Amino acid sequence: MAFLKSPLLWYSYSGTDKIRGMLNKKHYFWSSGLALLFVGVLFFSRSGVFILSDEAELLIYGKNRAVWQAITAGIRLFRPVHILSLPESADEALKLRFIEKKAASRSIIITPIRYEEVAETFKQGHTGTVVLLWGRDYTIDYERDLERAATIAGPLAVQTGQVPALLLPPSMDDVRRDSLKQAFDRGLTEMGFSQGSILIVNLSEPAVPLSSVTLFPADLALQNLSAPLIVFSGIRDELLPPSVVAVFDDTLWPHIAEIVASYKNDTKISLFSVPRTRKNGGTL
Repeated sequence: MAFLKSPLLWYSYSGTDKIRGMLNKKHYFWSSGLALLFVGVLFFSRSGVFILSDEAELLIYGKNRAVWQAITAGIRLFRPVHILSLPESADEALKLRFIEKKAASRSIIITPIRYEEVAETFKQGHTGTVVLLWGRDYTIDYERDLERAATIAGPLAVQTGQVPALLLPPSMDDVRRDSLKQAFDRGLTEMGFSQGSILIVNLSEPAVPLSSVTLFPADLALQNLSAPLIVFSGIRDELLPPSVVAVFDDTLWPHIAEIVASYKNDTKISLFSVPRTRKNGGTL
């Protein structure tokens, strides 16, 4: 009844509630800000991950794609992930100085084998650093991946009645080449094409018509083949010819978080290429 008799009394209570609400909001913002500050300090206090690369690789893969992979990996790992683009024409001493300027003394470095020497030299001077080699410590399971590629090549072979081809790097030894071909042929058989595949040794057009060519390109001379192409590469879409029907990203970039987590947990994992795109624009 006191509120009804005295509107000023009611207003004073209402104003008090408003003040309390404003104080509560201010307290909430301060608490949120301090929490974010604490999370940020904790995030950047953890040892960073450094990916060694160069301008040529980033041009082919796409710098924005690589940066996005680093960001998502950093979120998953809750630690900063950096890309170090080494000067390609520099000698080992200059590359080492470049890394020393950018990387912390306690770091996790993921590097392709071509930069193994400079990474190991850096590690010798910074004993808290870990070097993980892409292509040796961590590799793609290509046998399993070729069975997956056969799920695309097989229906094309059944549809056309023509044999699919497999193009492997010329530097590969015969035992490894035969093992990969057998894995591909097993996948074709599972898809209803029991004639198997043929091996071709260069990018020139083969004498026989082919239903598709699955390849691991060492360069961008893919336009020499008119058959549908299934490509294992990190090449970004705009650099691919129209004959490409599927791309399997076999680079380290999609696997940064898995590699670091595997090292931290002292476990061995199997890594697989990431199906990225198809000619019709959809994903595999």
